Amino acid sequence: MKKILLAVAVLLLGTVALCAQEGPYGIKSGHLKSENQTRGGLQYNEVWFDDYGLLQKQHNQIMMEGMGNYHTEVLIREGKVYTRAWFDEARPDDAKMTEGIPDLAFQKMSEEELKSHKVERLGTGEVLGKTCTIYAYKQKSLLRTVNIKVWLWEGITLKMETRGPLGANNDMIVTEFVENPRIPASTFDLPAVVK
Repeated sequence: MKKILLAVAVLLLGTVALCAQEGPYGIKSGHLKSENQTRGGLQYNEVWFDDYGLLQKQHNQIMMEGMGNYHTEVLIREGKVYTRAWFDEARPDDAKMTEGIPDLAFQKMSEEELKSHKVERLGTGEVLGKTCTIYAYKQKSLLRTVNIKVWLWEGITLKMETRGPLGANNDMIVTEFVENPRIPASTFDLPAVVK
């Protein structure tokens, strides 16, 4: 369950490809808040990004009945994704941060590239007054296949529906979105445990 929730947290950032010259988003900076309804509980997410998405930080708090609050933090910078997770009683500064590679940004792909990656463009829909392009794709996680549908505006995920086996469903929608705020550079600092 934790691995599925962590995968969804990374997906909330949008399937991004970080390039040296160009960021994945069509606006310079943003601050988003969203809520997820999952089978395991309620999840709150907060995302900050700058440099057109080349710098991103996301904090998730998952309220799990009988288990307390589970936190994940995802930081994207210099073309790498760093992830750490902890429960309330743990010290977040001691949490191990793993390093990974970001996914492909299908919102920038041609129709031929979308087809080769088995991504389907479904049309458009409105979220928070913004016209989004809707994409659908499947992602394998362990031995399971998860069906994902995302609403992207300027490359930013404003809504996502995830459907997994045995009712492992997750619905996310952005509830607050501030465009082009000034975000302190320290927001994207790596924790000391990574250095």
